[in-house]
Amino acid sequence: MGYAYKDDIKVRVESAWSSVDLYDVVIVIFDVHRHLSRPDARVITLIKRMGSLVNPKQKRVLCMNKVDLVEKKKDLLKVAEQFKDLPGYERYFMISGLKGSGVKDLTQYLMEQACFLSLSRCAFSAVKRPWDEDPLTMSEEVMKTISLETVREKLLDHIHQEIPYDIEHRLVDWKELRDGSLRVEQHLITQKMSQRKILVGKNGSKIGRIGIEANEELRSIFKRNVHLILQVRLK
Repeated sequence: MGYAYKDDIKVRVESAWSSVDLYDVVIVIFDVHRHLSRPDARVITLIKRMGSLVNPKQKRVLCMNKVDLVEKKKDLLKVAEQFKDLPGYERYFMISGLKGSGVKDLTQYLMEQACFLSLSRCAFSAVKRPWDEDPLTMSEEVMKTISLETVREKLLDHIHQEIPYDIEHRLVDWKELRDGSLRVEQHLITQKMSQRKILVGKNGSKIGRIGIEANEELRSIFKRNVHLILQVRLK
């Protein structure tokens, strides 16, 4: 009976692995608190294996869960450094399923991917980004998501791992003006003054550069003038 049970488990595991390619987006979630306190080589091997699977049509994200249990937040940067060069993963998220930290960013990302797939399948074509579609037919919700994601990408380009994992990123105002241009206001809300200083930079140079680059990209995507306003606030 013992061997039959083991054989059954083996079949189930093989079946699970064989079904991975059926999904458009795969989320790999692991316990970052346990990884720091009791690292398990088998978990690291599985994470690497998932990233190494070849499927150009599939997107994979790595989620580090239970960040709320990590007392020294600097340790999270060590984990991010450990996994940053892994192939196969498009995005990395630090979340707390219990407290909700970072979950909003993950949800926004998944909604964006759903928009990608919905638009591309309606067009009977390969997977496209929403901004590859005609900007005149793009829904407002998709445009709002793109505006947030574009700013977030520029933040990562300029600040890298200095960005606090618990920063709040909000779309505060979205208005189409009479001349057809868009006024977009987003707020970046930090927990500490030191975090705010990192985002703002000397004399506002860093957030200013981020705003200019994001504004130019949004103008290119939406095919219209965009007035992007970024504010960094302390919670």
